[in-house]
Amino acid sequence: MKDENIHIGELFKNYFSYWKIYVPIGLLSFFVAVAFVLVTPKEYDITAKMQFLKEEDDMSSELKMLKNTGVQGFLGGGKGNVSTLDQIEVFSSRANVLEVIRKTGYQVQTTVKRGLKNLPLGTDESPIRYVFPAQFLDTISSSFSIKIELENNVVRKLQVSSNQFEEKSWENKTLPFNLHLPIGNLTIQGKPNCTGTFHTTVTPIQKAYETLSKEIVIKAIRESGTDIVGLYTMTSNRKSGCLLLNAFMDQYNEYSKAIKIQKLSVNGGFVKDRLDTVTRELAFLERKIEIYKQTNKIPIPDVYGSVTYYGNVEVEKSILEMETRLKLLDYVLNYVRNPANTYSAIPLLEGISEASSGYNQLLLNRQRLLQTSELSNPSVVLVDNQLKEQRKMLLEAIGNIRNSIMIQLNALYHKDNSLSDDLNKLPSQEQAYIEMKRQQKIKESIYLFLMQKLQEKELANSPDEVAMRVIDPAYSSYKTVYPKKIIVFGIAFAIASVLSICIITAKIFYLNKEG
Repeated sequence: MKDENIHIGELFKNYFSYWKIYVPIGLLSFFVAVAFVLVTPKEYDITAKMQFLKEEDDMSSELKMLKNTGVQGFLGGGKGNVSTLDQIEVFSSRANVLEVIRKTGYQVQTTVKRGLKNLPLGTDESPIRYVFPAQFLDTISSSFSIKIELENNVVRKLQVSSNQFEEKSWENKTLPFNLHLPIGNLTIQGKPNCTGTFHTTVTPIQKAYETLSKEIVIKAIRESGTDIVGLYTMTSNRKSGCLLLNAFMDQYNEYSKAIKIQKLSVNGGFVKDRLDTVTRELAFLERKIEIYKQTNKIPIPDVYGSVTYYGNVEVEKSILEMETRLKLLDYVLNYVRNPANTYSAIPLLEGISEASSGYNQLLLNRQRLLQTSELSNPSVVLVDNQLKEQRKMLLEAIGNIRNSIMIQLNALYHKDNSLSDDLNKLPSQEQAYIEMKRQQKIKESIYLFLMQKLQEKELANSPDEVAMRVIDPAYSSYKTVYPKKIIVFGIAFAIASVLSICIITAKIFYLNKEG
């Protein structure tokens, strides 16, 4: 009878007898692992931390009553809390990443051979510099590589290869050297006594964007309830990696500042026009009050004593707030209704800020189209129709807000009946005087509000105006994170073991089958 039991000892004995198989495989795997470690550049973790800032509400005491009004967001004020996830999306937007690429020269990567490794060089570390024509890097559609051998600033050999044209080569040229390629011309410059072999790869800007977007990780320190964000990347050149993350943070501040300036500038004309109007009205009203006071000999202390004694201070304050809001809203409403402002940007107003932003964006699109086409162009006609519909929606929304304010104001007037009754008992001259003083207070509040907006516009241009605070500038890890020798040799051992076992097992069972 045939013995079908598996004898472990005999099996191991058979495996050991095939040392001529697993020893060469093990040595081969070991040497491949050693070669991988020697050839692969060491990479380090690069980390930076920053904090998104909230826009502080620096209102003076006279403007406290506008803090919670429906026009606080008007003209770009009162951003409120920052949404971390939204700001991360802005931070990593294509426009910002492309600016970082241009500023850091990320499209042009130069390496140098040192031992068995090709080590990347930063822009300021590379002894050679490439000068490209305007828009060259933005318009190339395919990568190309430049291999250059230098000896004391003399080009011994230069090769340019790309899938767009045949390989081109030059010899014995001095720097600076003008390189004429089918895709454009560029100039190669070098530092004095530059020697070595350098390999440069120039990639299209879209490819550079896609690569960099994968290399940079931006995430909140905690899952929720934080405005602190970490930036992470891995690179062989620690200095270049730190410069890259710092460039990201600088670009975010520049972008946020530019957006704020643009938003304030869009409404700058409106603010100045309203401010001039309010200044004239306020001066006229102050003069009118002075004349009225002298003519009628108003007993100022008695009048204010009656108002203070009989009046509900909180109700009076609320009425003043509502009347101020109503005046501001009327200014915006008249501005929007004016046919002269049909193609002018609409001031931002809380409650319809999204619609206003959409309307202003349509205006920008229309201006871009008109730069290359006529008014009869179908695209321009389409935008005009969209603007017309959007304007109707804006007017309706503003009207609804105004009606809501009127309802609140009427309710406050109803609460203030007792004060009104007491005021009716005063002489007509004093009633008229109190009404003029109330109008003066409203004008003063509007004047201070508009003045604050102009000051915000000036502050937005200040060099220290930032949207985020750098907590930790970019720094590198002390130890390399790739390749890890223990992992590389562990994988090599595992591959050698599995491969040896498979080959030996196949051979043993094949021989047993034949026997």
